Amino acid sequence: MIDLTIMHKELLALVQDTGRLKAVEQIRGLGIYPDSDFDTLIDMIRKQTEADTAFIAVVEDEKVLYQACSSVDTPLTEITDWIAVSCLIERSQWQPAFSLTAQDGIESPYTGLVWGIPIMVAGHAIGSLCLMDRSGRTASWAAGNDDLLPRTAQLVASLFELKQSARARTMEEFDLSRANVRYALALKAGRVATWSWDQDEQVIECDARMRQLLGLQEVGTVTSKRLFRQLDRDDLARLHAELKDMYGSDEDVTVEFRVQSTGCYVLALGHVFERDEQGNPRKIIGVAIDLTESKRSEEKTRLLLREVNHRVKNMLAILQSLASQTLRHAQSPERFTRAFSGRLAALATSHSLLSDQEWEDIDLVSLIQTQVKPFASHYAEQVTIEGRPIAINADAAIALGLVVHELATNAMQHGALSRRDGHVAISFDIDTPPSGQPTLTILWRETGGPRLNEERRRGFGSILIEHSLNKIIGSDVNISYEKSGVTAKISMPV
Repeated sequence: MIDLTIMHKELLALVQDTGRLKAVEQIRGLGIYPDSDFDTLIDMIRKQTEADTAFIAVVEDEKVLYQACSSVDTPLTEITDWIAVSCLIERSQWQPAFSLTAQDGIESPYTGLVWGIPIMVAGHAIGSLCLMDRSGRTASWAAGNDDLLPRTAQLVASLFELKQSARARTMEEFDLSRANVRYALALKAGRVATWSWDQDEQVIECDARMRQLLGLQEVGTVTSKRLFRQLDRDDLARLHAELKDMYGSDEDVTVEFRVQSTGCYVLALGHVFERDEQGNPRKIIGVAIDLTESKRSEEKTRLLLREVNHRVKNMLAILQSLASQTLRHAQSPERFTRAFSGRLAALATSHSLLSDQEWEDIDLVSLIQTQVKPFASHYAEQVTIEGRPIAINADAAIALGLVVHELATNAMQHGALSRRDGHVAISFDIDTPPSGQPTLTILWRETGGPRLNEERRRGFGSILIEHSLNKIIGSDVNISYEKSGVTAKISMPV
């Protein structure tokens, strides 16, 4: 470290000069690195002048950095630091600069002679070139070579500038290479294709992703005509018009088209990169992305919206029927509220299943399980379901969910599920007659419940199950009250 407190004002102002420190920072870069060019130069200077020590130093605001040093017996210490700093001030001729003594604040003074000259870069003294000698040989040699040190300092300054320029160029190339890698990774992650269009040759350079989108993986040179043959005929007129707008404008143009051979929807963004003297485009560069999945998603969304509208209308009809039937047969407002709330919950359960499947067909077993489980205190022991996997559509699922809900509600209140040892067996299968529509048959059989009597039969929701839902889904529901328990047989076309 440099002790600034014992430095005279002129030298202190020079060391702390903002312009000088900025020049030092530009030359020094990320640090002082070993360099054979500087080492060879300083070693040659020391031997030619017969000095004990020669060094090239870069002076920061509070520290001295040594780029190169050649010495017989003098180590780099605070003495050489002070020599390097003191030689920042340019002298009229090459003469012994000074001899350091104890009065200079140095614990181990140097009694030999010192020659030094600042190294000037961009008009600032970034450091110094110094010689140290006790023998007197350098003084006698210097008498006839007073221009050697200034010329050598200029050479050192040029070498610093050359190294800094090369380092800056290397860093620019490295940054550019790193940026290219980042952009390539971003394009790959985003599945973005790249292309360029030579208007003079009418040749389009495509990367592998772009060739895949266009269905031209096996084609050699991609010409404009070859490209346009790949596109949907309905898009060509619009595409040519949009390209014409791009030719006469500096604005980027976005075009969308469909590829006939692959069925892909492509969104391309183009920019005129180079124009001729008349302003006509010569080079166009751009990127493209695959919109196929997005287009399919949009179409699916439109279908779902139409489906939702259809379901809402059906649901309003079902709710109107449920409210009317429930109110007609309810014996009190409390029973109406309880019964109607349960049926709304059944509809909500079926809707949740259909929503999870985006209103596609749903699994019959899942529908039955979600409707029955809330009414069986020991579901695993009281309920069995048998049948091969069958998927049913949304209309059938909503109506069938209500039927199963009514059967489960009645079973819990009056039937097999009202007792710990009661049991409900549910089975189903599809019958396919030689001629006619396949029919799904579901059999609900209760055992182990209380004995039924005629008065309770009208409370089982049988009117809703047997009559109201028949009109909605066109199914056939038959309920029988056997000694062993309720048996319901549901048939519906699939």
